[in-house]
Amino acid sequence: MKKFTIAFAVLFVIIFGCKKIDENNGGGLCACSPVQSTAYLNLVIKNAGGEDLLSSTTTGSFSQSQILLYSKDANGIIKQISFSIRPPFSYGGNQFDYYQLMSQEIAILAKSIDNTYYLKLGNQAPYEVNLQVNSNLSKVEKVLIDKKEVPKETGKVATYYGMNIYYLNL
Repeated sequence: MKKFTIAFAVLFVIIFGCKKIDENNGGGLCACSPVQSTAYLNLVIKNAGGEDLLSSTTTGSFSQSQILLYSKDANGIIKQISFSIRPPFSYGGNQFDYYQLMSQEIAILAKSIDNTYYLKLGNQAPYEVNLQVNSNLSKVEKVLIDKKEVPKETGKVATYYGMNIYYLNL
């Protein structure tokens, strides 16, 4: 009887633990399904020669302490937005050779009504940054810098966890 009760309890947990949890958004999502991660801004910054300006080995590069990503409120008060510098990576047999400025916070904030942010690199004038994030906050779909759409990575690494990588060419 004890074995039957344990087997029944395990079966009960499995059956009801995998019920659909997102019926209004296409249905079919199971609680056991992997969850998509929240969107990130992934931005490569290159000079006119195509060199990586986030790499410390490049002349004229920017360290994390020389970069400011921020928004301004209605009173003009600056609020810093967190970011990190991600090193080059490989995906399968493909190598992505550029460092990327990564920010999850800006992608989450981009769903707000005012979608204007600023990126200051060293002593340069700040760039105005606008993002378009899909409705379920899982991917940044478009990046505008100073009102111009920046190019997106289209190579094989573009499939890496479904993320988009954008290029700012100075």
